[in-house]
Amino acid sequence: MNQDWPGEPGTSDDELVESKTQRKQQMTALQKLGEELTGLKPAQLDRFELDPALRAAIAEYQRLPNRHEARRRQMQFIGKLMRKADGESIRQQLEALRTPGLKEVRRGQTIAHWIERLETGEDQDVFDFLEQYPEAERQPLRQLVRNCRRHESKEPHRERLLDFIRATIH
Repeated sequence: MNQDWPGEPGTSDDELVESKTQRKQQMTALQKLGEELTGLKPAQLDRFELDPALRAAIAEYQRLPNRHEARRRQMQFIGKLMRKADGESIRQQLEALRTPGLKEVRRGQTIAHWIERLETGEDQDVFDFLEQYPEAERQPLRQLVRNCRRHESKEPHRERLLDFIRATIH
């Protein structure tokens, strides 16, 4: 006889229920991963090593309007395809996509440093910025810094300066 049947020696009903619950939790987790994949842009999705059928199902989901529960049914299909996929690999790739790299973190720190320095510093700071980033245009930078230092409501001027610096620092 098969030992997986309830009532057989060596098995208990709790183990069977727990196993079914675990399988359902795993399937739900894979479906949620599939949902996250559907929210990605095509360029981001190209970075993933996915089964062609899964990739096509995700593209179809993104194309569908949300009428007559078409997207819900397509999401269930994606969840079914996800069961065959390597969920752990996809999870790691999604995590790597969400986590900014060291280069991006350093860029953010550099931008914050220059914003602080240009807002509160002297004219020499503008020249230092232009020396370090010669592709930046001098006149718009000087005007943005001047507006940021002069006006009491600094927020809109600070945002414009921040946009300028973000566009300059790559």
